[in-house]
Amino acid sequence: MKHGVVAAGLLALTATALGACGGNVDRKDLETKIADFVRKQTNTKITVHCPDGVKAKTGNRVLCTTTLSGAPTDITIQFVDGGRFRITQTRLRTN
Repeated sequence: MKHGVVAAGLLALTATALGACGGNVDRKDLETKIADFVRKQTNTKITVHCPDGVKAKTGNRVLCTTTLSGAPTDITIQFVDGGRFRITQTRLRTN
């Protein structure tokens, strides 16, 4: 499968629930949830790195860097209600 096709297929996928402690999301939990979600949807290998201090506030957007089937890819998520998130953008990095 071509990298661009996989990345395009991730746009606006449905949300997954996360637990938040004190408003902040556990970074490792977020990374795992994103990776598991992408694997289930695309059957591709992915590693994910998200920033620390992410708050699961509705509307909050977070940029996570990933390697998707060997291709460096940025994934933007947006939190919706109840600590759930939605993948709103995927973009292959060209650097």
